Amino acid sequence: MNNKIIKKVISLVVAFVATIGLFAGTVTAQAAGVNNANKQPLHISMNYAETLGKGHTTPGALGQLSSDMERMWKELPITVIDGQGHELEVKKELNGHCERTVGNFANGEKVTIKVDTSKLPDDYHLSWESDYTYPKPIKNYSQFQVVVDSSMPVRISLAKMKVKFDLQGGNINGNTKSIVKFVNKNNGVDFPSDPTKDDLVFGGWFTELPNTESYKKLGIVGKRYYWNSKSLFSDYSCDWMSYNDTNTDPLYDGVFLLRAQWNAKVSFNANGGTFIDGKTEKSGAIRQGKSIKMLAAPTREDYQFLNWVDAAGKTYKPGEEYTLNANTVFTAKWKQIRSTVTFKDGDKTQTVKVETGKAIDMDVLKDQSMPKNPTKDGYTFKEWNTKADGKGTAFTGKTIVNSDTTVYAIFTKNLKPAPTPDPILPAPFEPESGMENPLSVPESQTPETKQELSHAPKSEHEHNTAHEYVKSPVVEHKTEKHVPDMPKTGESASVVALISALGFAIAGFAVVRLRRVFEAKSVR
Repeated sequence: MNNKIIKKVISLVVAFVATIGLFAGTVTAQAAGVNNANKQPLHISMNYAETLGKGHTTPGALGQLSSDMERMWKELPITVIDGQGHELEVKKELNGHCERTVGNFANGEKVTIKVDTSKLPDDYHLSWESDYTYPKPIKNYSQFQVVVDSSMPVRISLAKMKVKFDLQGGNINGNTKSIVKFVNKNNGVDFPSDPTKDDLVFGGWFTELPNTESYKKLGIVGKRYYWNSKSLFSDYSCDWMSYNDTNTDPLYDGVFLLRAQWNAKVSFNANGGTFIDGKTEKSGAIRQGKSIKMLAAPTREDYQFLNWVDAAGKTYKPGEEYTLNANTVFTAKWKQIRSTVTFKDGDKTQTVKVETGKAIDMDVLKDQSMPKNPTKDGYTFKEWNTKADGKGTAFTGKTIVNSDTTVYAIFTKNLKPAPTPDPILPAPFEPESGMENPLSVPESQTPETKQELSHAPKSEHEHNTAHEYVKSPVVEHKTEKHVPDMPKTGESASVVALISALGFAIAGFAVVRLRRVFEAKSVR
């Protein structure tokens, strides 16, 4: 019995589930039918600028375009991507309203449109549309996202526009006239090479917001926008916008004005000093006619900063304003308050600081003084000199120093002492034939005879002469002839010869005198 009850319950549950499933399927099918009924083909129309600066025209029927333009519009490759990523190629056919259609889409559905702009006519590009969403980064206006609205077709706007490059007094390869270029199919522009101008630096191509009420409220009057080869251009986004004063660049004329900005380059040369960041030079460029503030003073060891000086010699204080109208270089002007004296002794170097305009021994730098006199084997230190060869000016602790100076040690070579000559002995006396040696006593004389000779009366002159000889010690000389050694140098040989001659002269004189004495005695 229990089994029967269980089976009935299971049967009821299965039947209930089946009923629910059937109901859900029916509801889903009905909903899908309703949804498909709300989807409609996406309509795509075109408008274009038939003439430069004349606005856009939208054809309302076939035959309103030129045959070439209508053919281009019909064949232009367009792809639509739905929310699921499915890509649909737009049919290459036109309906009675000169529109093209693709797929089925519900209102409010977001789709992406891709246009092959390489197939556009020459000098045409796609316009920027304010109600389209462009993927970032925006490379061009050929791909965008729209929200489907069956009451309004998706429009594709084909535009023409030129960009005018005003050189503002500069030149490109000698040409000073403005250059005009069409916007390319990819919304880019072929920019000319950078112009040049004397004493200024090219700062780019700009537009400047005019003085309008809307810009006043935003506080952006005079704001500059800069354009380059990566910028995107279209008539709606450029020529139809107030980027410039309309007196200079009229709206809707099909020409968008870019002007060359000229900057003045400014450089600050520390001139041997350094700025707080350790750099020795700072430079930059600002718009011509703008004001700058002079930089803070750099620092330099042993120097005092005075001011900044321009090429004309005009001076400026740090923080002072200056209007830049041309490239300008400011150079730091210094006053040297301490000089360095470099003392060089061969490979040895020593430096001494001194107050500029004073001497080392006279300034307040008490820890800086003259170095000790250097030494050198075989030489005597003479002085410090401003020339390495000693032909400059002598430098001392009292020399006034007005700038960094280098001085050199000067030495004089020591003279070698003259060599001492060998002692010269007198030559032995050699009497002439028949002549006695006055310095020897004849053997025939007895001691008594010698005594008599010593007491014999003499004249005063003879007495003194004889007395001298008698009291002289008796020297025995060998008969062998002694030849003294000769000096080794020519100078010494001359001295020796002179002494020898003098010796012979004295000896000869003595012999003559003694001979006369003896002769006188013999007569007596």
